Amino acid sequence: MVWQEAESFAETGGWANDPQHIDTMGSPYLLATGLGEPVADAVTEVEIPEDGNYRLWVRCRDWFPSHSPGTFRVSVNGKEDETLFGKAADDSWQWIEGETFELAKGPCELRLADRTGWWGRVDALVLASDGYLPPNQPDDLNDARIRFNGVSTEVLDKGEFDLVVVGGGSSGLGAAIAAARGGIKVAFVQDRPVLGGNASDEIQVPPMGWIGTPPDQINVTGLTEELFPIQGWSNNADSEFLEEKVRAETNISLFLNTRGIGVEMASANRIAAVIGIDVRTGQRMRFRAPLFVDTTGHGWIGHYAGADYSHGTEARSEFNESLAPVEANNHTMGNSLYKAVTKRMDGPVPFKTPAWAYQWTSPDDFERTVPRIKKPIRHEAFDQATKGPGRPVKEVAGSRAWFVEYGGTGDTIEDAEKIRDELFRIHLGIWGYQKNHETPARFPNHKLVWLNYVPGVRESRRLMGDYIMTQRDFDGQVEHKDNVAFTDWGIDDHHPHGYFTKGIDVLHVYHGRRVSIPYRSLYSRNIDNLFMAGRCMSASHVALGGVRVQRPMMATGEVVGTAAAIANKHGSSPRGVYEEHLRELQQTLLRNGCYIVGVRNEDPSDLARLAKVSQPEITNGWNRESEGLPQGADWLPARPITLEWETLKTIREVHLSLNELLFRAEIVVEAKGGDGWVAVGERTMERDRIHRRQVFQFEPVKTTALRLRLLRKDRNLRLCEVRVYE
Repeated sequence: MVWQEAESFAETGGWANDPQHIDTMGSPYLLATGLGEPVADAVTEVEIPEDGNYRLWVRCRDWFPSHSPGTFRVSVNGKEDETLFGKAADDSWQWIEGETFELAKGPCELRLADRTGWWGRVDALVLASDGYLPPNQPDDLNDARIRFNGVSTEVLDKGEFDLVVVGGGSSGLGAAIAAARGGIKVAFVQDRPVLGGNASDEIQVPPMGWIGTPPDQINVTGLTEELFPIQGWSNNADSEFLEEKVRAETNISLFLNTRGIGVEMASANRIAAVIGIDVRTGQRMRFRAPLFVDTTGHGWIGHYAGADYSHGTEARSEFNESLAPVEANNHTMGNSLYKAVTKRMDGPVPFKTPAWAYQWTSPDDFERTVPRIKKPIRHEAFDQATKGPGRPVKEVAGSRAWFVEYGGTGDTIEDAEKIRDELFRIHLGIWGYQKNHETPARFPNHKLVWLNYVPGVRESRRLMGDYIMTQRDFDGQVEHKDNVAFTDWGIDDHHPHGYFTKGIDVLHVYHGRRVSIPYRSLYSRNIDNLFMAGRCMSASHVALGGVRVQRPMMATGEVVGTAAAIANKHGSSPRGVYEEHLRELQQTLLRNGCYIVGVRNEDPSDLARLAKVSQPEITNGWNRESEGLPQGADWLPARPITLEWETLKTIREVHLSLNELLFRAEIVVEAKGGDGWVAVGERTMERDRIHRRQVFQFEPVKTTALRLRLLRKDRNLRLCEVRVYE
């Protein structure tokens, strides 16, 4: 018997490793992403245990059986099997029987040869004696993978950490980095080869929040400003930059290409370890810790642990939400493939729309767009909307068209692969229309060279915490005593028909209204050592529409990472931080540059609060300018800002928070000594970098006064806050 997992091929050629659907179909698999051009072969060598005849079995899927777009061949020791794999009677993952090969003991080459370039896929190959039937039931299949070394027979223990963070999107980044900077050891587990989640180089959804109008220009703060510095519809994150930031943190052990596939429980309500698998080699691993963070988006770790969760849309009566439907349903918002790449060639490039793609040939084939609802009531037209023919797309090949969305009427977890495949068909239909029928022709010389295969997901499971955010938080801008973050995107609820909605497709209300996120929504109500952050946080379907975008999601990650460090410090739990250390959590977040609605600086370690200052605005407790709050202090080159103490202070750190994001300036921090003012920190800033918050660290100095000098500037700079620490 020889069992070979496709993802473990030595050379995968042009086939992509796709681990997105492990939890529903059992394994990573190889996917041919050639856009109509066959990709390079995948090749590996296996060891035949003894001379004999071996029957070939291939586990694969015909993802659209009426046309079988993704077919491929398999060669064994140089002989090609005549079976056309990827062609079946239905679209289930199944074993397809190939030919029998006479093989000698020793090395044997296996080769996958794509025939179409249209997303053929293969999970595993088996060479077995006649009469053997590979299992197809999930449990039996998993047992066979382990028995025949498709995955490791042993679980490699990776050691004890203080915190395990599973999921490398925006919230996971916030959690891992905040916890590491809080001084604890973090295992950071991500199933993709890159970081950033929906904002990554793979998916390229821009990390959005909302930017107010002057003087209120607060966007989500803290780590979000550091990692997602510029907001805009064309600014996705830089995954290489994100990985550099993570690897610079000595307290983080990063495990890319590692999927969390289960948990080990210490008790019914406490996780002992997360079990992961290397999606390339099949090596299983154990990550042990007293605390865990689920930032998987789908809430997988909570699901494995038995955490309470919700899925779908609640009835209006459940939380008294005017934007909810009268009756509950299983619908969610859908998924989108956000990235398509075209290349302008030297001359015309033909494109024949595949017969299995959607077919649009006239502007009349598309549905007219309709106004979006901006009042906090569920307009009857939203519920009356039906499935239509699709809407016109101006973006090239549908790239960056967020409304090319599908899957909300299905199950974005269980049906994830089929939803993605339907998006393939939609995007190719759009491109076919733009290439062949659009008037005037915009893209005659363009070639479609890449279409992403990793969708951006808006909604699936929501893990339930001690508090469930609902529409009421948005209606009244509720200020909880445990405010820790905020969103101002507004409730943005997409119709479950997505791209095909005929009628009102979006309810987007309260855009720009700043709404606080309470800490109690960021830990599980029934699993004692589980935090959650990102879109699997505790919220109703309606409220999720207001918190799900990436800037506030990163803020929730920073909150739980900070809370984990505090819990570790005190030997406490996620709920224990709320009950006993909430003030410390809020003040730590403020110290690290976060803005929290209604919470001002009361940090007892901040020496600036004890100083006599030349401009009191810099120590009024607020680190940003916002409606209803005072402005910062005007800071002019001719007007240094001073802080003075009655007794000698030892100082090694100064924090400055300014009103502007991008500017040119030169700043000097000076300490008063026996011979006058001595520079302890100097910084020249150019406008291509983010400068709103500056932290100066230096060798300890003993002084009774500090002076902050602005030598030059190109903007009207105001200093919102100064903090000083020993």
